[in-house]
Amino acid sequence: MLTIAEVFYQPGKLFASLGDRAAAWILPLAADIAVLVASTAAVVNLVGMETIVRQRLAGTNLSPEQMQRALDRVASSNAAYFSYAGAASTGILTVLVVAGLLMVFALMVEKKPKFSTVLAMVALAFLPYWLISGLMTTLVLVASPDRTALDLTNLLATNAGVFLNKETAGKGLYSVMSSIDLLSFLAIGMLGYGFSKVTRCSAGTGVGAVFILWVLFVFAKAAAASLF
Repeated sequence: MLTIAEVFYQPGKLFASLGDRAAAWILPLAADIAVLVASTAAVVNLVGMETIVRQRLAGTNLSPEQMQRALDRVASSNAAYFSYAGAASTGILTVLVVAGLLMVFALMVEKKPKFSTVLAMVALAFLPYWLISGLMTTLVLVASPDRTALDLTNLLATNAGVFLNKETAGKGLYSVMSSIDLLSFLAIGMLGYGFSKVTRCSAGTGVGAVFILWVLFVFAKAAAASLF
């Protein structure tokens, strides 16, 4: 049976064994979903859906009447359930997309793993990142005397975006700087190490492949932020 806790103390051994395990992706992906939903539930219950939606719409051109209608729609308990479903869907999509992109790099190495093996590796590699992020987010919210004053889009001071004024910095620049994040580097390292184990390439090659994907993602996100 797959012991997902091994990703915290012997990830190399766990990643290397994935090719010999049937349907090894199921349990890690379920764990990812559980962590993401729990983290989202903590934010929703500690901050409130109205505050969350108000911050998300703050930079839009909605009139006060349109803003109020949007806030009225989230007053029901169903809005929270949509947030939980969104967190689960985002987690699944992220794991699938990253695994699919890494399969492109896997075509260039000698040992070509199955997609299911790469999928399991990606789900496992993201678990520490999402768990640590969720725990840190919950601790910050619990310790904060005024949760409504927090910037929920950049809550953890682990990225370079905290050194910029969000109101005066360009959206593209702020997006890039907020992506230069210590926790993101943890995910990059775990994904690169995992990729090297399932493909038997060097750790440098594995991290390099993941780093290229991260750079492309950062600039795509910055371009989208600049446009919208």
